[in-house]
Amino acid sequence: MIWGCMSASGVGEVFLCEGRMTSRRYLDMLEEVLEPSILQLVDTEQGNYFFQQDNAPCHKSREAMRWFEENGVNLLSWPPQSPDLSPIENLWHIVKSKIAQHHCASKTALKEKIVEEWNAIPAATCLKLVSSMPRRVKLVIKAGGGSIKY
Repeated sequence: MIWGCMSASGVGEVFLCEGRMTSRRYLDMLEEVLEPSILQLVDTEQGNYFFQQDNAPCHKSREAMRWFEENGVNLLSWPPQSPDLSPIENLWHIVKSKIAQHHCASKTALKEKIVEEWNAIPAATCLKLVSSMPRRVKLVIKAGGGSIKY
């Protein structure tokens, strides 16, 4: 499993998890990867950011929700399984497309390429995706909550 975060300022750290993401692993990742990424990507003193995550069970565990509350991370409430409203899905598409252009002979080479391509995403791409959110929300509302082509 691969986890990453982004803001209008650019991409944060990427995390490659061997095996299944459990609630415990997710908590460890929040501390090791999300916390430094937030400090890098947002002005926490302004307090004007929200963290958007999908609604995977380990993301919504009691322990994870407590971690967000204790660490002052504001969660964006949004419907489950709505990739059209998740700008990071577009970044994953970019990474997958770039990786498809290379032959990775080993799992290690593939992991290195994922991290390389993730870190190569320009901040302008992230800004464009974050700026697209009002338009996406309007399109989803117009579609009665259904899928949109984004």
